[in-house]
Amino acid sequence: MNTLTWSFPETAPEIARALRTLAEEYPFRETAGNDGTLHFQKGAALSVALTPNGITVTYDTLASALRGAGLALAGLQTQGEKCAFDLFGVMLDSSRNAVMTVPYAKSVLRRLALAGYNMVMLYTEDTYQLPDEPHFGCLRGAFSLEEVRELDDHAASLGIELIGCIQALGHLAIFLRHAGAKPLRDTASVLLAEEPATYALIGKMIAFWSSACRSRRIHIGFDETHDLGRGKYMDKHGWKRNFDIFNGHLRKVCELCREAGLRPMIWSDMYFRMGSKTQTYYDTDAVIPDDVKAAVPPEVQLVYWDYYHQDVPTYDRMLEIHRSFGREPVMGSGLWTWYRLTYDQQYSAPRVQPCIESCRKNGVREFFFTMWGDDGAYCGFDSAFAGIFWGAELAYGRDGNDADRLDRLSRALKCVSWQQALTASEMNYCIPGQDNGAGTLSIMIWDDPLLGLGWRLLKLEQSEILREFLSTLDSALARLTELPYASAAGGLVKAKLELRNRLLAAYRKGDVAALRAVREDIPAVLAAIEKFAEAFRTQWLAHYKPNGMETIQVRLGGQLARFRELARRLEELGNGTIRSIPELEAVDDPRCNPGAARYADLAAAGLF
Repeated sequence: MNTLTWSFPETAPEIARALRTLAEEYPFRETAGNDGTLHFQKGAALSVALTPNGITVTYDTLASALRGAGLALAGLQTQGEKCAFDLFGVMLDSSRNAVMTVPYAKSVLRRLALAGYNMVMLYTEDTYQLPDEPHFGCLRGAFSLEEVRELDDHAASLGIELIGCIQALGHLAIFLRHAGAKPLRDTASVLLAEEPATYALIGKMIAFWSSACRSRRIHIGFDETHDLGRGKYMDKHGWKRNFDIFNGHLRKVCELCREAGLRPMIWSDMYFRMGSKTQTYYDTDAVIPDDVKAAVPPEVQLVYWDYYHQDVPTYDRMLEIHRSFGREPVMGSGLWTWYRLTYDQQYSAPRVQPCIESCRKNGVREFFFTMWGDDGAYCGFDSAFAGIFWGAELAYGRDGNDADRLDRLSRALKCVSWQQALTASEMNYCIPGQDNGAGTLSIMIWDDPLLGLGWRLLKLEQSEILREFLSTLDSALARLTELPYASAAGGLVKAKLELRNRLLAAYRKGDVAALRAVREDIPAVLAAIEKFAEAFRTQWLAHYKPNGMETIQVRLGGQLARFRELARRLEELGNGTIRSIPELEAVDDPRCNPGAARYADLAAAGLF
């Protein structure tokens, strides 16, 4: 990668500041005179062009100037790019166990800046430290005030607005399970509204983020509080209309935000759910009374989150309803990093593309991608930059189909190549048409060797489906060279599939010799589990604090124990100690599968 020199006298101060920060990792070098090879000039849109004097970046915003610098690093030219959004960012989930280390988070910020983003949200349910609240974020790797301030300084030097994204009502089950939080508990995951101690806690939350970040904006959550007012609240106050409890609590939290000089936003789903006969978010027939809309504090922005729809009209209609509240919505789309071992481009693309198209058409000015970590945050984050770079292509008016361009940009920004990330993504679709909200690979990683709940869910009893799975897996593994974590995952799943297929065939035939051979192959599966466990640990500690790693390590320890149990059962069957293995005799009925793809749905058939 060639060094790009730039001259301070001819470079705008905010660009110069960002280039100095980027030079901590990338080959940007400052010169004292006017002999630089990288030149910046203000214009109506982003262009990057080779000239006799070097590379000229014409830009309209600081974010586009830095995107131009990223393209220049990759030796790419462009003409007339313009971001569709004034605020364009990503949300990083720090609440599903994975709390980034400060050095790694800084490296993420640098890559985002070079891709053209200007905002980052840190989603933190209880993963930040509050004074005199030791049970808040206990043993969770919670960010300290000093750590967030350090990240905010780094972000600001890159022209990125760092915004706290917290929960001030629901999604607090981990915090609320502590004995010290009992007085604040309405239900298992929802804070007790109209309780002074609740607002004392929320006041500390807001004070933390007001002090930690330059931004005067804060996301206060409020989503998926389905049982609001139905626990301790009802015991104390009796039944009240959920709309009124919700808006009453929102008003009080907004008062705290106002006192701290912060402007709040919330996820919008509960207004739709509370007004829907089916309690669904995307019910365009939901009845939200006018008095409820009027009672929403005027400073509150509504964030419309949608990671699912594949048609422009749905986004159009939902944006129209959001505007009926008398305010401009913020759009939250999704780059799928949850319930998957690597970023999932095939699932993201048909949902992101119509979303951005609708937002352009409807003049939405603020947009961000969520990158959730549901079910333990076991997605290898290195692969996620593929989605980040591809999403920026769409936001800046390109179609995202230029694989060579994305590959060159990924490599120049020191990320996994686009092609390798897509190869890993293929393993989420080892079964054509399979779509249950998770990748086939992660389903089979967690599948129990005796119960086979994932095996049933994916219908792998059908030989043609199993063949397709293994064929797709083999093809991807043969081409995967840059993602050892994904390779180890694929190798483990292959070993599990092949062993279970032989196990079932031998058991149903009562073939003693074949069952003995299956038992002799179990150590190879144990070795594959150990290899994956080591790859998981390596990628985790490269990105995150050690807190949270225990969840996946416990799961993998369970896999080892269950395969050893299978080996013991086969030995007992062989020597006549037992006559059968009941789990292998369960009827394959489509009504008898978990219907979901989370670890807890796959690891046990009973209480977990």
